[in-house]
Amino acid sequence: MSYRLKKLNSQIKKEITKIIQEEIDDPRVEMVSITRVVTRADLKEAHIYFSVLKEEEAKDVSKILNRMRGYLRRILGRKMRIKILPSLRFFPDDSIRYSVEIYRKIEEIMHGEENNSVDKRE
Repeated sequence: MSYRLKKLNSQIKKEITKIIQEEIDDPRVEMVSITRVVTRADLKEAHIYFSVLKEEEAKDVSKILNRMRGYLRRILGRKMRIKILPSLRFFPDDSIRYSVEIYRKIEEIMHGEENNSVDKRE
């Protein structure tokens, strides 16, 4: 990924976070955290990943944000002066849950090895 694209992703993430916090009055999206932005190389589309406190609300929040994407893009366009403003798509970010699952599996394996080494000593 080019430096320019990384910078654009960072700026979109910062601006979308501010827009959601300051401009949207919907209590369902109050506790949304933008975790990462991935913009296509041709700048036509930006995938915006978010997390919410309650995982079961992620699907509803995704629908809400995707319905508002035109509005969000319009405000983003006013804040960012760039030649090509990508269209926005919102997705729940499951990387945090995935990381927790991997950590849990590692703990299980480590705990299993400890039990096996104790059994072999006896």
